[in-house]
Amino acid sequence: MYLDLLKKYKEQYGFKLFSFALMPASLTLLMELTEGEKLSLVMHDLSSSYTKYYNNRYARRGHLFRERFKSVVVEKDPYLVHLVRYIHTSPVRLGFAKTPTEYSFTSNAAYLYDTATSSTDDVAAIAPSLAIDLSNEVREVMDLAAKIFPEKKDYAELIASVTKEEMNAFAKNITGKTILGSRRFIETIDEELKKKEAEDQAQQKKERLSPLVTLTIFIVIAGVVAAVMYYQRPRKVIVMQEVEKRVLIKDSLKDIDGTEWVAELMPEKGAQTTYPRFDKITFKNGTVFSEYLISSGFVASNYSTTTLPDGTIVWETMQRNLNGEIVFLKGEEKDGNMNGAFRKQFVNGSLEGVSFVSPGYYKIKEAK
Repeated sequence: MYLDLLKKYKEQYGFKLFSFALMPASLTLLMELTEGEKLSLVMHDLSSSYTKYYNNRYARRGHLFRERFKSVVVEKDPYLVHLVRYIHTSPVRLGFAKTPTEYSFTSNAAYLYDTATSSTDDVAAIAPSLAIDLSNEVREVMDLAAKIFPEKKDYAELIASVTKEEMNAFAKNITGKTILGSRRFIETIDEELKKKEAEDQAQQKKERLSPLVTLTIFIVIAGVVAAVMYYQRPRKVIVMQEVEKRVLIKDSLKDIDGTEWVAELMPEKGAQTTYPRFDKITFKNGTVFSEYLISSGFVASNYSTTTLPDGTIVWETMQRNLNGEIVFLKGEEKDGNMNGAFRKQFVNGSLEGVSFVSPGYYKIKEAK
């Protein structure tokens, strides 16, 4: 399920995913965010969706992750390659496998197999992680690896040459740091982080989470690698994102773009599909997407709007998934409230409807 969500939000937010390892008590991601995207929003959606799934499945409540992630900024060249090797060998180092290839829930297989020329079913049979397309990221890493390790002919040889001592030393080099790189790089980033920390200090919020899963995220941003890590003993660090203060707004709108709505779904009697009670509908940069519909394979689409004389904004769109199903979406916003409906058409032509209401909205980052 976490891999499914990771694939979903990778497509939604457009970040690069160079490497990952999902283990019983820890989680590591190596990402590069697109310009303007906030790590806090990506991780909120990813972690909250997984926590909701986990709690529903195992009849539990509360937070799942141990604490907030911590960020470490790392120079991309040459640390990107070393981080990929470090992440892929972590199950071996922690005793979950004898070799990297024995552990299915890392991106190691993406570097060993050509996912671009294979079907999703074929690659998923080899390793579940191959369902996420990392072909562009793999090429970037291997191009850099060819410069750093010219004697290694391919990835298999590159990963086979990793020693336990080398990775232990690399782990010590990362642990406890907020910036990893050359002296000039550290000085530059340190100044930027201090400036941002001062600007955002009033907005920083502290969260106390239940001790169940530790999370390590390595983030690559604009030519640098930022390693975001969870430790068992919390350390004071500089967090590499602006913490958003989410306030429910009920004012009337002239334009719904740049808004997010938490809607309560009400399926019609006898609906074939099991729907969640709540859904998140987002209008961003001229497109609209539903968290539930994206999880069902429907992609974001452009929407059209009409403003009625009384100020009501009427919007509508249509979305398809790979199964051939179609959803017609339509809604109305007035005085900061929204109501509407999904009309789902199955492959056999049958229809079912789901109405929804939302008593307010959240502002997301300004649409471009």
